[in-house]
Amino acid sequence: MIIRYSANTLVGQLSLPSSYVDMRTPEDLAELAAVAHWQDHPEETPTFVTVIHLQDVDGHDLGLFEVRCEQRPIFTASQLRQA
Repeated sequence: MIIRYSANTLVGQLSLPSSYVDMRTPEDLAELAAVAHWQDHPEETPTFVTVIHLQDVDGHDLGLFEVRCEQRPIFTASQLRQA
């Protein structure tokens, strides 16, 4: 399925399997569109807020979404061997 969107007024499209799209919320799709937008524009620094308009998802306009770029620390644990 082709999802047509705009991100900060720039037009883009995303191709995803229909079965995948059917299992996602509109918010999930907006986040994926934001990721695709910034991957398509690597020369630009992502803005803190990206406004996504999901214009055509299976023939439906899902509206506007505010997608925030928040970096969070990720912690990964590994067990250590005792001496």
